[in-house]
Amino acid sequence: MPKIKSTSSSAVVKKPRATKKSAPKTVKSPKKVKAILVDVIEDEPLENFSTENYKQADKVSLEEIDQQKKFYSKLASEIKKPAPESKKKTETKSDTPGRRVGLYRRHVIKYVLLVVLIAAAVFYFSYSQLTVTLSLKGESISNNLLLKVSGAAATSSPVLETEQDQGEVVEQNEIALQGEEVISSLDPREDIPGTIKIVEVSVSHEYPATGETFLGDDVTGEVTIINNYSKSQALVATTRLLTSDGKLFRIEEAVNVPAGSEVKVAVYADKPSADMAVGPTSFTIPGLWAGLQDKIYAKSDEPFVFTKKVKKHVNASDLEFAAKDINERLLEEAKAQAQASLGDNWLYQAEGAPSVTIDAKISEQKDSFTAQATGRIVAVSFDKQKAVDLAQAKLNLIIPSGKELADFQADQVYYTLENYDKENGTATIKASFTGTMILQKDSTIIDSRQLVNLSADQIGNYLMDRPEVKEYKLNFSPSFIKKAPSLADRIKIEINKN
Repeated sequence: MPKIKSTSSSAVVKKPRATKKSAPKTVKSPKKVKAILVDVIEDEPLENFSTENYKQADKVSLEEIDQQKKFYSKLASEIKKPAPESKKKTETKSDTPGRRVGLYRRHVIKYVLLVVLIAAAVFYFSYSQLTVTLSLKGESISNNLLLKVSGAAATSSPVLETEQDQGEVVEQNEIALQGEEVISSLDPREDIPGTIKIVEVSVSHEYPATGETFLGDDVTGEVTIINNYSKSQALVATTRLLTSDGKLFRIEEAVNVPAGSEVKVAVYADKPSADMAVGPTSFTIPGLWAGLQDKIYAKSDEPFVFTKKVKKHVNASDLEFAAKDINERLLEEAKAQAQASLGDNWLYQAEGAPSVTIDAKISEQKDSFTAQATGRIVAVSFDKQKAVDLAQAKLNLIIPSGKELADFQADQVYYTLENYDKENGTATIKASFTGTMILQKDSTIIDSRQLVNLSADQIGNYLMDRPEVKEYKLNFSPSFIKKAPSLADRIKIEINKN
């Protein structure tokens, strides 16, 4: 039996290998199948081929085919089975170089941002600062001070006849000096250099009486009598003058009006009332012959005046006012005379009660009266700069602890002459003054710990709730930061005393 030749050791008929399925999202080109050349040789005669040999050969071929089927089916099942997602992602990422670079870039960016945040935090805690400048509300404080000015009082000493008398006088003087020292230690006045002058002055003034007694109404005026006739015309007092609307007036005095001339004369209403106060108009003289009334007549250029006739008398209030006013005029006159001879910056006071004379009595009927006053005026001058220093020193003395004097103006110190001691030749001056005090600069009124991490608006609300704060100013450093530092020692509080 002839042998069958083949280029392969496998069975005569080979099935092509099954195509491998690619993984998801991966497309692979199919493998090319190689051609297999098979030489076919003419069959030998079958006389040498038995049935048993055929069955045996066929059995071997079928077993090989079954093994190949099992192999390829197992391979196909493994190809169809999906790979795990994590493995796919790892394989995908690890298999792509561009994705590796993106992963590294993201890590680098994260590290850079972290470094920037750390640097910003270090900068904020190291260099951020807040300065709070406060203007405080001043509190007014007032006081007064008594000053003693000593003048050059004249003293006289008695003539000492014997040594015994001299000893007694010396002993008396020592006792007097000791008494003066005790009085001086109890004297609340501050000694201040100055000058005391005595000025004698006299003044008089006329005052109107305000009391009135009503006597009736009165209408008065003035007219011009015109004579256009060839003869003069005499008119007696009370001659009637009549207006065109029938209002009757009379002249007060007798007059003689020459021919071709004019004469002015005062008139009054025959029956005075408010409607008799007529304006400028013409008057006829009804007592003349009718043929002369157009040639001799009167006219007025000003309106008549309606008044109530009263009689003046002196009231008690008139005398009281005159006595008070004459004293003030006496002091003003003394000031004028003293300033003319002594200069400015003097204080004045009457020495004792001035002598006042008034030439009128209560209910005496007169329109006015005269008052006259004579007296001595004390003029005192002193060192005002020293007075200001003493006033400021007293304010500093009475200011409570923790506060200080912020404002004191010398021109706001006011002086009054309280009294003059004629025997000792001393004058007492009262100085009244006012100042403004605030908290001391080193006083802690704002705790910087209360401002930590607050915004500008929150700081403003906190500061304006404090009664001592008048206004404030915030200075953030750096300027773009509008929040207080997180550390209290980076917050500085300053007090503006201006």
